[in-house]
Amino acid sequence: MSDTSTRRFPIDRREYFNCVGRLLAHRLGQIFKELGYQSSIAKGQSNGVDLIVSDDNIQILVAEILNFSIMTYLSEDRKNKIVRNLTEYNCRRLLIFSCIANEGILRDLPLYAISTLKIGYQLHPKYFYDFFAAKDQVILREVDSQATWQDIKSKIVAFLQHFDMAYSHLS
Repeated sequence: MSDTSTRRFPIDRREYFNCVGRLLAHRLGQIFKELGYQSSIAKGQSNGVDLIVSDDNIQILVAEILNFSIMTYLSEDRKNKIVRNLTEYNCRRLLIFSCIANEGILRDLPLYAISTLKIGYQLHPKYFYDFFAAKDQVILREVDSQATWQDIKSKIVAFLQHFDMAYSHLS
């Protein structure tokens, strides 16, 4: 195995992307549960939405989740797939993303009744964060921690309150 300075990712590239992608979805599902909702996270690399949030077993929100780095570009094809997945549902539709190099590609999502929620950084397990820190590559990357949990939770609460979806869970 090569040393950290020459490897691009801390583990196999495909497994790295799967792990990082699952991490944000998992945290979001936990946060919605902590707020009193039921949440269902897609298993693996499914073709449907990543997260379904329900209140008293009524779907209130579906989300696609992108835990990208600031260097990652969203392709038009991937965006169109996200739109197709989300528009299959008749509830609040949401794209939750960390950061995207070409964020302007999202400007037409309101035409499809899709909201966006920017987390503002890519969430990493400590081992991955440490790998990138050793390479001085931590711009817009954060460790999965209690502090990031609270930050993301506050963004979710603000989103829910903005759209009057908070119900009694947040009072």
